[in-house]
Amino acid sequence: MYMPSRPASRSLPQGQQSCIRVVTHGLKQNFRTAKSIYHQYKKGLLWFLVAEVFAQSSVGALTTLSVVYLNDVVGLNTTDVNFFFLVVLFGTIPGACIAPFVTKRSNPNVAWQISMVSLFITIVTGAFTLGDAPNKYLSFIWGYFVGLNLGWFYPTENLFFSCVLPKGSEAEIAGFRVISSMILSWLPPLLFSLMVSNGIDPKWGMMAMASFVIFAASLLAVGTGKWEDILLESGRSETEGVDTEAALMSIVEIPVVE
Repeated sequence: MYMPSRPASRSLPQGQQSCIRVVTHGLKQNFRTAKSIYHQYKKGLLWFLVAEVFAQSSVGALTTLSVVYLNDVVGLNTTDVNFFFLVVLFGTIPGACIAPFVTKRSNPNVAWQISMVSLFITIVTGAFTLGDAPNKYLSFIWGYFVGLNLGWFYPTENLFFSCVLPKGSEAEIAGFRVISSMILSWLPPLLFSLMVSNGIDPKWGMMAMASFVIFAASLLAVGTGKWEDILLESGRSETEGVDTEAALMSIVEIPVVE
């Protein structure tokens, strides 16, 4: 009832039923899809996937690197760090309310860019001020604003993706998104570790990590086209009844902080 059967969107050619040939055929199809994204979806989907590479590498590293920063620089113990992430989790709730407010007054592309700029400013501000703060528990205020930005970042990102997703290729393109989000997940932690191990202040390592998200916002600002053209390109033009606000409220999620 909840997962009704549907016909396959593609079928294997006759005589290609073996395991190796199935894998080969799938890789060929992925290559054709990649070419299609590059040639046919230059205004929206292509730049979303490229921006996803850098944005998710930075946001994914935030949890791990902030633990190191809070322990070694700010001086929080294990209990304090756990409470810090609880504050971050609570901050995502009003952040999820900011997402539809900003998106309704602009569009998902602009709203996602603004959320990344805001997240960058928040990370850098905390990294350069908490080390010299008179009270280590001021870091909880920073944690609230980090959660605020994460609660804004994730639903806007999902809405942008749902709007640039070509009809009929949802599952395949979703796989490309997963791959894009993991390609550079190793790089920000590596940069942070190399900088700290060579005697560079951890605040510069945090800034290096945050620079990936601001670079993603810059890519979107420079590369994407007008929002109407993006929707038309993906076959989801506003004339077809796309309700941005309703779509956003239906996919709002509260990110889980590990």
